[in-house]
Amino acid sequence: MFTNSLVSNTTRFLYDPISTACSRTNDLELVTRNIPNLKIIEYLYTSNMAKKTYDRIPNNYTKYIQLYMVLIKIQNQIKNPSLLLLIKMIQEALTGAINSYALYGEKILLSIDKYNLEKKVEDILSNKNVKFVNMSNTSGQMKIVKTIKLAAVFSYYINIYGMPPYGVGFDPVKINYLVDILRSRGINPYK
Repeated sequence: MFTNSLVSNTTRFLYDPISTACSRTNDLELVTRNIPNLKIIEYLYTSNMAKKTYDRIPNNYTKYIQLYMVLIKIQNQIKNPSLLLLIKMIQEALTGAINSYALYGEKILLSIDKYNLEKKVEDILSNKNVKFVNMSNTSGQMKIVKTIKLAAVFSYYINIYGMPPYGVGFDPVKINYLVDILRSRGINPYK
């Protein structure tokens, strides 16, 4: 009864006759077997949510569902309430990370819409709709101005994240994220 020896599956403790000795170890073994999945959740989802690097959270919905189902299976097999609480917290954090990714995408879309509206207002206020009449007996000066138009993805990048520091360049993860957002809105990111 009070030894360190292994107990068979049918043996029950005198002080806890409801649960068997192996159920507590099986719960821990079940969680231990799923450590690789839990590490993926922590590394790719929850740590990026905590660091506010939402654009680095994977947008692979199939992988999210697979990880979510692993957590459901673990929950269905665990009897230890403390471990069950931890697994539920991990599941809720995973869902929170996916929701954070979606909200961040909505924020970016709103920033793009705001930028486009500000540009339209600026165009209206800068007298672009005014026509000049050419007079034959005039004299004046000529001015040549060269303008460079960046691709949409780079313009939005600068507007949302700011100009990257000299020598660093654009963050490829953020560029990729913006490309996905722009394409979902029907905007050619490289035009």
